[in-house]
Amino acid sequence: MRGGVAIYRGSAAAARNYVEADRSRADDYYLAEGTGVAARYVATQSTLIAEAPMEGDTYEWWVAGYDIDTGAAKGRLVKVDNGVRFAEVVVNGPKTWSLAAALDPEISEAYDAAQTSAAEQIIGWVAQHATTRVGHGMVRCRCRSSGSRRR
Repeated sequence: MRGGVAIYRGSAAAARNYVEADRSRADDYYLAEGTGVAARYVATQSTLIAEAPMEGDTYEWWVAGYDIDTGAAKGRLVKVDNGVRFAEVVVNGPKTWSLAAALDPEISEAYDAAQTSAAEQIIGWVAQHATTRVGHGMVRCRCRSSGSRRR
């Protein structure tokens, strides 16, 4: 079982490719069913709201640093190729759980619900406790968080 935090550095297009890379025809598999590439949550210190899932173009726009509701840049955009775009928290369980889920629809549903619950708890915790450093003097501030979860 592996988990942890992975820092993503790279282009927004490469990030989209990364989340779609699980399938040879990712657009057909993920996007045609209407489930989107990533679940989307908007979190503050006191609220966590599940928004509509992001499809490929929207996900790429979000990674590039734009507010997908308004189209405005979320602060100063990362312009270097290897700049930090986001931190991904990996939530998973033992492989045997995945195998059991593949064999039994009830186990699959329970496993998906457990992973969603874990992701929501992590997003909520980060919104309450994380601090973002911004500006020349590295001023610390609490920021509205917009998180995603791969589907």
